[in-house]
Amino acid sequence: MAKIPFLSRIKSVFSPRFDEIISAYLKGEDVSIIGIISEDVKMKYSAVFACFRVLAETFASVPIFEYKKINDSDRVKTNDTGLYDVLHNSANDEMSAYNLKEALMYQICAGGNAVARRLKGRYNNTTGLYPLEWQRLEIKRDKDTGKLIYEYRIGAKTEIFQRSDVLHIPGPSMNGVVGMSILEYASASIGLGMTYDKFGQKYFENGAFPSGKFEMPGHLKDGTEQIFMKGLKERYYEMSKKGIPLFLEDGLKYTPFDLKLVDAQMLESKKFSVEDICRFCRVPLHLVQNLDKATNNNIEHQSLEFAMYTMLPHFKRAEECINCQLLSSKQRQNGYYYEFDMNALVRGDFKSRMEGYNIARMGGWKSVNDIRKLENDPAIPNGDIYLQPLNYYEAGKEPPEKAVPTSEKVSPEEGVKKEIENLISDRS
Repeated sequence: MAKIPFLSRIKSVFSPRFDEIISAYLKGEDVSIIGIISEDVKMKYSAVFACFRVLAETFASVPIFEYKKINDSDRVKTNDTGLYDVLHNSANDEMSAYNLKEALMYQICAGGNAVARRLKGRYNNTTGLYPLEWQRLEIKRDKDTGKLIYEYRIGAKTEIFQRSDVLHIPGPSMNGVVGMSILEYASASIGLGMTYDKFGQKYFENGAFPSGKFEMPGHLKDGTEQIFMKGLKERYYEMSKKGIPLFLEDGLKYTPFDLKLVDAQMLESKKFSVEDICRFCRVPLHLVQNLDKATNNNIEHQSLEFAMYTMLPHFKRAEECINCQLLSSKQRQNGYYYEFDMNALVRGDFKSRMEGYNIARMGGWKSVNDIRKLENDPAIPNGDIYLQPLNYYEAGKEPPEKAVPTSEKVSPEEGVKKEIENLISDRS
């Protein structure tokens, strides 16, 4: 009977793939390449960790704000629903909103699903969010109701959460309900890259790589080799003695060996593995410190593409899950919603920003205070005035008559007189 608690603890560590791991162990397979242990090992691969870190830190760095629609074309920032403090400042007593968003993004990348427990107040309102570890979580459907349930294992204890108890953000999904894990689908590429690393490690640990060879005609006398090697160590092996000329006699010849590190570590194959993993995560190579083909121009465009094609889908996915799960239907009907502010993510360099602000200011759709707000500068008096270009007028209408200064205005009689004088002068 004493064995049951022990086995339960072991099973809780490896669940929900305990049976697979035991079966592989009995077959003599390496259990570290399957199940939950494999996922932890994969995270230690540098390319995987770098890609996940870029995604998680970028996602966490972008703030999310609460808005309320006033009409079809206008909106205002609010803090009416009580969620703003949770999503923008403090997720719970132990972590900031940044830490929460970072943890949720890591969950999406590694486990395919980000699930956070809702901490509820007296009126069933959300007062905090606490991320649940994806390794201990299993998403199922209730056999009786058919609704989603979340089984969370802590040791030998299993806690079941209903859909209303959690915030669930699935990653890319085939069925729209449960997301797919990048670690699972990229396991072949990750395994290949780890194989290259292991090969290089074992190659240098176990291989015999002499720096060179000594050659001489004939044979050495007994004991000569030991005396020669002892003298070689005493004279040349220390770093302080590096560079001292080697003195050889009796026709002895030294030939150094040239070890090609590119061949030894298979650097090109390793680079291909890194590119393959970046392809799975849709992360540009320069963001994981691979700058072989990078230039200033293509880095700027790749960064914009990263914002548009990689991060934007993650932001929209999170926004819609927050709006439909954390806001009530009445709040949504009243026009409340949450949205990530990506302006900070797509900001260009200083010169590009100033040129854009100048176009917006001259075009009449940005005021001085609007621009100062984007640059985190305080507002100034009379800074809310919008300009209107004088040469713009409504399409389809005659251009307005040009205003004539008062000093240039003349009476009709004087105008006729001036026209006659002009005709006479033209004929003459």
